This record gives sequence, C-alpha cells and structure tokens, in this order.
Amino acid sequence: MRATSLPSISVPPRRAGTAIRRMLAAAAALLLTGGVVVGLAAPAAADPPEVRLVNLCGAVDFTWSTGTIGGDESWPTTVLRNGAVIDEFVMRDRGGATYVAGDGDIFEIRREGLPERTYAHRVPDGCTGAPELTATAKDECFSLVLTFVNGGDTPVTGLQMLLPGSAPRELDPVGPGSIAQFFDLADGDPFQVRGPVPGGGWATLLSGRYHQPERCTPDAVKVRFTDVCDGVRVDLASTAGGVIRVETIAPGGTGGGALLAPGDTGRIDVVAAPGTVVQVRDAVTGVEFGRHTIGTSTCGSPDPSPTGAEPGGTEPPSPGGGPGTGGGLPVTGVRTALFSVAGLLLLSAGAVLFLLARRRRLRFTTADGR
Repeated sequence: MRATSLPSISVPPRRAGTAIRRMLAAAAALLLTGGVVVGLAAPAAADPPEVRLVNLCGAVDFTWSTGTIGGDESWPTTVLRNGAVIDEFVMRDRGGATYVAGDGDIFEIRREGLPERTYAHRVPDGCTGAPELTATAKDECFSLVLTFVNGGDTPVTGLQMLLPGSAPRELDPVGPGSIAQFFDLADGDPFQVRGPVPGGGWATLLSGRYHQPERCTPDAVKVRFTDVCDGVRVDLASTAGGVIRVETIAPGGTGGGALLAPGDTGRIDVVAAPGTVVQVRDAVTGVEFGRHTIGTSTCGSPDPSPTGAEPGGTEPPSPGGGPGTGGGLPVTGVRTALFSVAGLLLLSAGAVLFLLARRRRLRFTTADGR
C-alpha cells in the first residue's frame, strides 16, 4: 500500500511573528477587560477592624483603624464602662479617644463589624493618686442630673462640663461618697464631663445628650393653696412624664420641697405670717407653677367655759333664767331622782315607826281584855 503524504504549508518567518504578536495583544486586551469588570463589581478591600488599648495613669487610651481603603464609611459606636454606657459617637476609618478609668475597670466598644471583646484597665507601675470616679446621668423634667461616686479617700477636683456654644464649666469638687449635681439644659443638648489625666491631657468621664421627658410644662403641676392657722398648705399633683423637684419660697417664713414622680401627688406645709406671698416653682430652673398670698389667720382659741368644763362640754343656760331661779323649767334629771329617793325613805321610816308603836300597844293588853 502506498502512503499518501499531506501537502505541507510553509509560513514565512516574518509573517509568523506578526501573527503571534496579534494573538498575544488580543489575549492581553481580553484579560484587561475582564479585570476592569471585576474591579467595578467587587467592593473595596478591607482588613478586619483593629482596636488598641493603652493603659494610662487614671485613664485608658483607645485607638482604632478600620482598614478601609478610601470611601466615607462611618459606624455608630457605643462605649461601655463596667456595663454602663459612657459615650456614643460615629467611628470613622481611624481615630482615638481617652476615658477616665480605675484599676480593673472593664471597657467594651460596640460597633457593627467589630468582634465582641472587652478590655480590662490595669494601673501602670508608678501610678499614684489617680481618682476612682464614676458618673451616671438621668433626664428629669427640667434638668439633667449627674450622680458622681468617688470611691477614693480624697476629693476629685478639676472636672469640667462641656456644653455647646459655651466655655468649659468648672464643676464642684466631688468628695468621697456619692453626690448629685443638677444642670439646666435644653432638649437635645449634648454634654461631656471630662477630667484631667495625671501627666497632662483630658479624659472623658461621661458624655451624652439631654432628652426632656414628655409633658414637662409648667402647667403639668397642679397647685392648690389652703390657708391654715400658721400659714398655708400646698397640695401638688403632677401630670408630667418625668420627675419634678418642687420648692416653695416664703420670705420671712419656712418653706419646703417635694419630689414628684410622674403622675405623683405631694403636700408642703408652709409656715408664714398673713400677707406673705408664697411662690411654688421648680427647684433647679425656677420655672413657676403658682403663687399665693396668705390671708388672715383662720384659727383662734375657743372661749373658756364658765363652768370650767372642757371646750365643747359647756351646759347651755336654762331658758328664762339659770339654775335656782323661779322662772325656769321644772327640775329634772339627777336632782329629781334624789328628791324621789328621799321621799321614799321618809315614807318607809314612818311605816316602820307606826308598826312598832302598834305592836307595843298589843304587848300591854290585860288578860281580861281591858
């Protein structure tokens, strides 16, 4: 059998090199196009968020880097100290914050995409005199109440309150134990309490925003005044949705105060002279709820009884004259009974004497009947 050979095709070397280059160029263009499509569809790469804690004397310093590449991403973030919220802010791609801390305090930063983790503060070597201070906030009807707890032996000084549109406000020293301080804020106002860090700088003790409870208006406190013999009685009733601290102002007299819970009632007795103007108001802001002028005293001593009896037990005089007069009504009661008993006794005695006399006459009768 004779083999058949296929005709051979010869390509000039110069044209072969050109074809290869065209194929490589087309492949590169295809890869580049695919890369652009993938790049447009895939989000920006990001490393896991990183939060670092550095222990300072009396404080902890947090720094973070979210690892995002470009963009304007932000995340609502909450900071807790020993389970209580002390700060809320919006975390950007990187930043930092410093917080007041005591030895052993547990901190937690909560943020979407951040692994759950707690951080324990440890006092660095050589740190002495760091304050042991915590603070909590409560929204009342007309004020923000900050309660400070100083667990140390010495007063904590240098605290400041930061409010929008004003210079830092110096706060009163906080002695050992617990103390409450009150602040007049507008609804929605942010606030921050900070303290100095040994060695320089500031650390946040507490921050937040004041939210006024519902129905907190001056007419939410109903006031009723009742004049009494030594002043005025003030009855209170609240329809507000928050706590109200009430005080009374009575120039020259003795006022008082009351703490009204939502929907609560109360009473304040004010001792003051007639003519005194009594004002009822909020104890923090001075918002007035009512005022009253005390009238003439309504109490007086009762007239003494002419018979010396207790007040209210005096026997009224007999119509037409007093006892023993000829124009009175017939005597009744105890004296009538006494007269009746005396008469019966006299009658009984007369009957006895009569019987004795008769018996004696019979005893001396003679035998013959004479």
